[in-house]
Amino acid sequence: MARHPDATSTDLIEDRGYALGRLLSQVFHPILMNVLMFLIAGYYGLRDHATALAWIGVCILAMVLPPTLFYMIRLRQGVYGNEDVSIRQQRNELYLFGFVWVLLATVALIPLGVPIPLLAVMLIVLALGTIGGVVNLFWKISVHSASVAALATISLLYMRNLGIALWICALAVGWARVRTNNHTPSQVLAGFLAAATVVLVVFQLLGARG
Repeated sequence: MARHPDATSTDLIEDRGYALGRLLSQVFHPILMNVLMFLIAGYYGLRDHATALAWIGVCILAMVLPPTLFYMIRLRQGVYGNEDVSIRQQRNELYLFGFVWVLLATVALIPLGVPIPLLAVMLIVLALGTIGGVVNLFWKISVHSASVAALATISLLYMRNLGIALWICALAVGWARVRTNNHTPSQVLAGFLAAATVVLVVFQLLGARG
């Protein structure tokens, strides 16, 4: 039996919407957002750009790379159902590993004189990981939404236009996470609120904006 033309058009629109949602989720992946947070805070927060780039590299290698490798290895081993780790219980080990590693890296880098703006990002990553890990014990929070919102809020503190543009992107990512059935609107909103609150509190306490 042939499909009704309207049904075919609706299916096509739905497929395109899902594909766009997947694309946005991949482009604004939390790993990349973490890297960009260090880049933005280091570049705009430090006057000496050569020193900033050196510290940015150290922070990325020490704090972003190891958890990323852990995630990729476990994904390849088939521990996670998909690359989004959609099953809440499967996220527990990611949160635990990330928290322990980031905490150890933070403790190790502080005595070396890590600049305040980059220390702020380290504490933000640690705080959001802690919040996410605790919440994940009984509910899911959107890590994609939290990470892009954190980047957008940090950018807003340094460069208003960039921050506004990234917040628009954050809204698009929030839509994408709902459209791909990874999260509910409330889980996306929780990610936004947690990230914005943590960034503002940490930057205020450390005077990281300068």
